[in-house]
Amino acid sequence: MNTERYTCLEIFAKAKAEGGKISLVSGKGEKMEKEASLVFYTWMKFSVEQNTEYEIESDTCEVTLCYLSGNEDMLETGVRYLEKEKGSGRYLPAREEEHYNSSIRETYHFAPWKNWMNDPNGLCYFKGYYHMFYQFNPHGQEWSNMYWGHAASKDLVHWVHLPVALAPQKEIMEKPGELVGGAFSGCAVVEGGEAVFYLTRHIEPRGDSGRQTESQWMMKSKDMIHFTEEKCLIERKPKGASFDFRDPKVEKIDGRWYMVLASAIGGKGSILLYESEDMEHWTYLHPLLTEGSEGIRSFECPDFMELDGKYVAIGAWMDHRDDCGRFQMSRYYIGNWKEKKLETESSGWFDFGSNCYAMQSFVHEGRRICIGWISDFYGEHVERENGAYGSMTLPRQLHVRNHKLYMTPVEEVSLLKGKNLYHGKKEDVSLTSIEGNAYRAEIRFLENTGFSILLGKDGEKEISLCNDEEGLRIVTKGVKSEGINFRAEVKEVTALEIYMDRRVAEVYVNEGEAAGTKLFYNSSGKGCFILKAEQPEKISEVEVSLMDGIWNGKES
Repeated sequence: MNTERYTCLEIFAKAKAEGGKISLVSGKGEKMEKEASLVFYTWMKFSVEQNTEYEIESDTCEVTLCYLSGNEDMLETGVRYLEKEKGSGRYLPAREEEHYNSSIRETYHFAPWKNWMNDPNGLCYFKGYYHMFYQFNPHGQEWSNMYWGHAASKDLVHWVHLPVALAPQKEIMEKPGELVGGAFSGCAVVEGGEAVFYLTRHIEPRGDSGRQTESQWMMKSKDMIHFTEEKCLIERKPKGASFDFRDPKVEKIDGRWYMVLASAIGGKGSILLYESEDMEHWTYLHPLLTEGSEGIRSFECPDFMELDGKYVAIGAWMDHRDDCGRFQMSRYYIGNWKEKKLETESSGWFDFGSNCYAMQSFVHEGRRICIGWISDFYGEHVERENGAYGSMTLPRQLHVRNHKLYMTPVEEVSLLKGKNLYHGKKEDVSLTSIEGNAYRAEIRFLENTGFSILLGKDGEKEISLCNDEEGLRIVTKGVKSEGINFRAEVKEVTALEIYMDRRVAEVYVNEGEAAGTKLFYNSSGKGCFILKAEQPEKISEVEVSLMDGIWNGKES
């Protein structure tokens, strides 16, 4: 492989036997070696010369991730992934078009290069780029000890992958059979020319979550490539809080800094509130709010913000199943900031599809933008070599209207709109074979009417959007989530914006009154959009268009 303009080779490797190592040999015969651990994946970094040929020798190790990093334009170019060629054993630059071209991998929703991802972390805009960190397991398509992955974008839709930012704690890495945890979720605040990060460090004996320990840490960066050493800020949870104590989110309100943390008090899900003058020394005040509903182990991934003259808190309900059968939904609360508590006036489900979790927001140029993790709580993931478990929703802009939280895709998503497939009105629509299965549909109605829209079909498996006497809902058949009622909290339907992206359906209702995200794996690689209305004459407009891919500006 040729290093091009890169100056560093990063490899995650575990030895197959005692003495296993990674060797890097230059074209001049010069050799560098690093020994790998037998019990955990060693994160190795080799300094390399630019535009130089090297050969990687890794026969004695298992390698899960390998890439070149360290050029002067990292935020522009991203890393260069290397994959081992079958047959020769050589490491070569990955063929990105082939890698991304999978029926079970999104083409315009962000996903990691491969393996597991969950919660978005550290969302912010910093010196010309949007940044997204995320929970990451580089070693497989299942949850494990948590790293932070990292990506950057100039427009919120086209992303480049950046070097892994954080690793699990040393003691966890050295005793993977005994301990589990790592760098859990957190946020970023841009202040004084640097980004300040807050995150949870989690550690627990494997198989004994009741003995977990969680503490809150801080680090900083001036370039989003290099990070200062972490500093522990909050080591102990407040009296009465459960062992769940995590996911810091920091906001500035009325000139003071506030941090919300997820927990439970007295068996009730609670969002805890801390206050600081200097961003480093934090004082616990009280719960910002406590949820009275039963069956919630804890809140997770809380957020708190001022929005359109109101204050909004959002949190995920851990281990909860609602009356529709949906698991671990997220809830929003709208109200007033009174005596440093949220006086709730209204609340609702954040996403009715139940596959959107751990939403995090940030502000840039007056817009409150959020991204959520497209989760898989119903065990529907299909594993494939070099596949990705998890992805992110489209970036959404938030507003408060009519005592509800409204959300719509940010305007930059329109940059991806491609070839028009259909434009018409007052008739049913039947597009039975959409090549690539990546499209956008916009539908407007003169008034509420019954309809069904088949959004995906793979043999006996189906996903549909239906509106009838039971209301608007996503319906699945032949999959593990069949029978669950994914209903929207709307009284009528006047407009729909639907994004189908291979294994993900993302639906926006009535200009953002409700949003629903649902996984649906389709092995065929071809999509469909079949609209059947009870009163077609009430359809004022339908437009269906292909969507372009987001990687390197190419369709995949």
